[in-house]
Amino acid sequence: MVLCLVGCSQQRQQRELRSEADLSGLRVGVSTGTAHDLRLSSRTDLELHKFNSASDALLSLTKGKIDVFVEDDSSIPLCEMKRIGVRVAFYGDEAFPCGFPMRKDEKGLCDSLSHFIDSLIATGEMQEIHDRWFLSEDPTKSVMPDLPPKPAGKPIRVGSAIEMPPVSYHVGGVWLGFEPELMERFSRYAGRPVVIEYYPFASCPSALSSGKIDMFLGGVFITEERRETMDFPSSHFNSRSAYFVKDESSAVNAGFGTRLKKMVENNLLVENRWRYITDGLWETVKISVLSILSGTLFGAIICRLRMSQRKGVSRAAEAYINIMRGIPMLVFLMIMFYVIFAQAGVSGTFVAVVSFALIFAAYVSEMFRTAITAVGKGQTEAGLALGLTKWQTFIHVVAPQAVKNVMPVYKGEAISLLKSTSIVGYIAIQDLTRASDIIRSRTFDALFPLLIITFIYFILSWILGKSLDLITRSTQHKVPNTK
Repeated sequence: MVLCLVGCSQQRQQRELRSEADLSGLRVGVSTGTAHDLRLSSRTDLELHKFNSASDALLSLTKGKIDVFVEDDSSIPLCEMKRIGVRVAFYGDEAFPCGFPMRKDEKGLCDSLSHFIDSLIATGEMQEIHDRWFLSEDPTKSVMPDLPPKPAGKPIRVGSAIEMPPVSYHVGGVWLGFEPELMERFSRYAGRPVVIEYYPFASCPSALSSGKIDMFLGGVFITEERRETMDFPSSHFNSRSAYFVKDESSAVNAGFGTRLKKMVENNLLVENRWRYITDGLWETVKISVLSILSGTLFGAIICRLRMSQRKGVSRAAEAYINIMRGIPMLVFLMIMFYVIFAQAGVSGTFVAVVSFALIFAAYVSEMFRTAITAVGKGQTEAGLALGLTKWQTFIHVVAPQAVKNVMPVYKGEAISLLKSTSIVGYIAIQDLTRASDIIRSRTFDALFPLLIITFIYFILSWILGKSLDLITRSTQHKVPNTK
């Protein structure tokens, strides 16, 4: 049976694809929220796989997890297809106009951008810009033109839903590609600076509706369904659907040493990509430490309220704990960023620290309460008998013993929070995991970037655990003998 299944799988992968009708029975990958996702979701004769980014889908394609990946024909240059080992099986018949989605209340900005795009098309400049990025054999070697200095004023906030040449990609803190160049040119035309940040495609509509960004880019198809909720300026280019499959003829066998050297060079040295790792490391450490400290302090307050003799106060604290522990961390983080703090003008890092601290506090408050109640009442009575006040008894007698009891589970929860910070990329924060995604989007290396951040997370968890162990040992010497 296993041999038959393997044979059927190989036969499916080797099938020649010429049209969408040939997709029946295959594993088809799409990027979440794209026009390809919306169009193929209604088909029941294929197995649809949805990915957060095109790079993840391409990695799955090269590893045999899916059979076909459907994306814009302009999203992957020929040089990258050859390097990662994929090819286009066929192109879709219909060409879709692409535009920049904007909020309905940005009518003035939308009209201004439409006028700008129309003028570029009329003078032929749009075609020149398009050809410079799309017809280049290696678009990563194309350079942005010299433009006048950036204007001052209220920035135009742009979200990039893609980080792949030639449409839009990120190198050393600078956005490059066809659409970022259009945005920079429009910046000079409108007299306002442009600020571009990456958002996963599925998060872009939320960021747009909440006011975090004014528009987003990424070769977005203009469809009637999207026009119902968003405005589009004039289309700046047309794109078709491309059906990518694994190119078996491109397989190259190289020695382990050669492959390792190439992986290190591509993932760390080229374009100084190691800086993504160091910057992401600092962001992860900052969010983790601040969340743990503030969450611990707030958790102690919640614990005190939970142990209050007043039923109303105690029940309010209990309700808070139950609510926070019942909400998925990612959902809570996105609600805080896109709803609660949508118009506050605070950074994503601040929102992440507040979100993680609030949830962490709910867990540690129950840990503290359990640890305190585990200390026998006789300890408190002994402290009072020695002439200590209630506060002195708690600080010098109960608290050291409670800390000793709570540290094992507290350490596990703190390490869990550290690892949970890997989701902050959904609110445009470049942490360690996001740094890995950026590198993978450029190199399509499935293993090396993930191994790097896995090792770093392990080291951070080990350091955090050892630090908390030192605190535990130091409190053991402070536990008085009240027997």
